[in-house]
Amino acid sequence: MTEMHNEANACYKQCLEKDEDSILSLARPLDHERLVLAQEIIKEAAQFMELYFDTAPSSSAQSADEMGDTDEPRPDSPMQQSSTLTDPGSSTQRAEDIVDNRTLLKEKLDRARKWILWQSISNEKAMYGPIGVFIEYGALIVQEKLISLADSRSDNGLGRRLVLPSTKFDYNFSDTDDTMRIGMGLARANISDPIDDNCRRFSYYEVFAVLEAKRKGDDNGFKDALKRPYMNAREMYQQQHNLRFAWGVTVSGRLVRVCHFGHDRAISSCQMDVSTPKGRRSFIEVLVNWSFCEESQLGRDPTMEYLHDLRCWQIACPREKGCTGEGADVKYYYFSTVRCHAERVFGRHTRCFLATDIMPTAVVSTTNPLITTVVIKYSWALSKRNASDDVCDEVSSLNKIKERLSAQAAAKDIIFPKIEGGGRVSFQRNGEWVEDNTDTMYGLGKLAEDNTDNVNGLGEARSDDDPLFRAHRRIVMSPIGESLCSTKSVAEFVTVICDAMRCHSAFVDHCNILHRDISDNNILVVRSEGIARGMLIDFDCAVDLEQKERDDLNKVTGTLPYVSINNLSESDVERTSLDDWESMLCLICWFTTLGTVSGKRREYEELAKLPIRRWRQGSTNDMIMAKESAFYCHESFRDFIVRYFKLEGGKPDKNELLKRLAISIHKCLFQNCRLTPDCHGTFEKRKHVEPERRELSIKKELDAYELCYISSKRLSRVNPFKERAEKWKEISKQLLAFANAFWEKAMDLQKKANEANGNTAIDNIYQ
Repeated sequence: MTEMHNEANACYKQCLEKDEDSILSLARPLDHERLVLAQEIIKEAAQFMELYFDTAPSSSAQSADEMGDTDEPRPDSPMQQSSTLTDPGSSTQRAEDIVDNRTLLKEKLDRARKWILWQSISNEKAMYGPIGVFIEYGALIVQEKLISLADSRSDNGLGRRLVLPSTKFDYNFSDTDDTMRIGMGLARANISDPIDDNCRRFSYYEVFAVLEAKRKGDDNGFKDALKRPYMNAREMYQQQHNLRFAWGVTVSGRLVRVCHFGHDRAISSCQMDVSTPKGRRSFIEVLVNWSFCEESQLGRDPTMEYLHDLRCWQIACPREKGCTGEGADVKYYYFSTVRCHAERVFGRHTRCFLATDIMPTAVVSTTNPLITTVVIKYSWALSKRNASDDVCDEVSSLNKIKERLSAQAAAKDIIFPKIEGGGRVSFQRNGEWVEDNTDTMYGLGKLAEDNTDNVNGLGEARSDDDPLFRAHRRIVMSPIGESLCSTKSVAEFVTVICDAMRCHSAFVDHCNILHRDISDNNILVVRSEGIARGMLIDFDCAVDLEQKERDDLNKVTGTLPYVSINNLSESDVERTSLDDWESMLCLICWFTTLGTVSGKRREYEELAKLPIRRWRQGSTNDMIMAKESAFYCHESFRDFIVRYFKLEGGKPDKNELLKRLAISIHKCLFQNCRLTPDCHGTFEKRKHVEPERRELSIKKELDAYELCYISSKRLSRVNPFKERAEKWKEISKQLLAFANAFWEKAMDLQKKANEANGNTAIDNIYQ
């Protein structure tokens, strides 16, 4: 929970764009007819509301207890009979001509006035009741208008729905074990659904926005209120497999802001002060627009559909590199199993689905599962704006790998991902096919270009080399693998990770592709005939070394806690395959400290007490220093890392294979005899210009080595990573030789275990 709070604070400081009212236009209906109807409803809702507040006596206010200061569902409350509307004059349409059911509308406003007029608001929980009925007031106006037009059809992506709040406040969603509570969820409902339902408790799958209220009506109140929607957005992304972006609403006192959580930034609107007619109208406008906009404007992916009758998903994928747009060669797949969830608010939002191209004929269940044959990867990778210029994207890399490795005899004994289709995703928006990318998301695509008034966009021109441009890609691959966490023995783990680096070397040697993101999520276990093998996947961060323009090569990439020192420090030393080998060393150390065998791992609370915890905690400089200290020399590596390797089965010899592998890779990277002594270790050295005996004192601290150089002569600095990068090919060959040797040993152990009648016998044959 502390980590999530820190993320939310960092979002506020680094990724938030405040007071951007144009974000509200992203929910404005695109269809002209719906836009006109929405504007008419907004006008009528605002007019009725202001007539009410001009005439309703203050004595009609309810107490805080009646208003919802409780965990229980909000009770219905009859309207005060003294609250009557008067005719303001012939120039204004009478309230009874606006809607048929004015009594219910007045009741909603009568209860909402507690928040709007700030009467008896004793705590934050007391705010949710009147905020909820204000939202219900907007839904009731929409419902009454559409019913009066005899148009109560349920929504099928055409842009007609009710927006309703949960009637349970400050609660846990039912579909998560997370102890984090939320203030109020906002979800879609059919036009004919009852509004006065006191039992609405939405799941993460149902909500498209989360509302959080704080009593403080200042920037601190907004900052505190923003944390919850940010943290809840993480769960929304994880639960909603077709969520492209998330909405949020913050209420600080009587100030409302709408927030949009994209892939690289959060954007908030200017404050809407509901104590004023303008602020109330603005909030109503947001609610009504959400009722009439397209599903894609609420964040959902229209190219994915949940088939309720079959209880599985249908997803469209391009057969070749291209888009799923008009005229594209599209193939439909079906899935019910999600191998990888999107777990962050910002980033690629990578998801992996196990799928088949055969449509099920019966309801999918545990007794009638789908027979899956491919993996579909769904991600939003940083891209070139023009697809034809995006020659280093993952689809291109996988096609190149498939073409070159299929013809290589040396690649016959490695397992690599084989692409079966993929490309950028497009969908129909207001009758036109548009590519799904961040330009489309923020209203900067073709629709915005055609609209001189910019009614649906942020109104900014983006350059072709915009570093935050992302394109939605979908890739179909085989074979299907399991998570690295599924390994059942040290021998399996060693086989899998060595296989992954053998793949890595083949990609570099035969395809000139450098992976740059070695992590546990990108290594899969592929099982065949009782033997576990490894496969390296995910080329979103990869670079093609054959391309002349390689500006991205030195950008920081990777996954904590596995990022190399050279990468973390943003050094000007060119990234090479040695950075990926160092990432593999970090992965080995991390997993071996945690425990490699599934079901026998350390708890993260115990891990938090060990020196290795600093590889993913604190500032970037803290993480760099922790790794430099750990990898500095053999003694530091032994004392800070190897000594904490978890004993499998309580016996030291069970980890001997992993220990030897880790020590071998460490020595090859940081104490290599092919390098001059000044280039050993991790710290930048001070080299004497004139020959002189150098003294080096090492003071051992709790988590680091303090290095003290004693010299009276002029010194020059030596970067140990520079010479290492110059000799990366030689060192990489050494590392590959180690990987092959340990792979053969681990494979032999697996085969012996199978011969001994099952994997349980492997515990007895490690030595």
